[in-house]
Amino acid sequence: MENDIFSRQKINPETLPRAVIAKWGADALVEGFVPVPKRLLRCMNDIFSGPDAIERLMVVMAIADYRRPNLTRGPSREFLAFLCGLSVDRVTYILDELKNDGLVAIEEKNVDELDISIGGLLARIATLTAGERSPSD
Repeated sequence: MENDIFSRQKINPETLPRAVIAKWGADALVEGFVPVPKRLLRCMNDIFSGPDAIERLMVVMAIADYRRPNLTRGPSREFLAFLCGLSVDRVTYILDELKNDGLVAIEEKNVDELDISIGGLLARIATLTAGERSPSD
């Protein structure tokens, strides 16, 4: 899905850590990457299930990709749609599903800015992986 408002930024993958390049290859990393916590990886199937599972994960990854230290504004639905390659209507629907499931909290600051918290998702990950042995055990 291409967009006339936003553009895909390119990076030099060689500036990334060698471990990241070894995992994915430079061609796949030319637009950057979104880290996935291993605890999420282990419980992903429990959190993202059903017919919309992949799209729900895509929107969560777009939200994570947008987050930065010292973020001055939240994303728009349009930008999240651009990041994950879905329509704005579909992103809106998926955001509503994620909110109804308690995985995200959304405050609409204005028509072009959302304040999105993933605290519910993080709590669900912690709950589903609670009791796992830590490396120090």
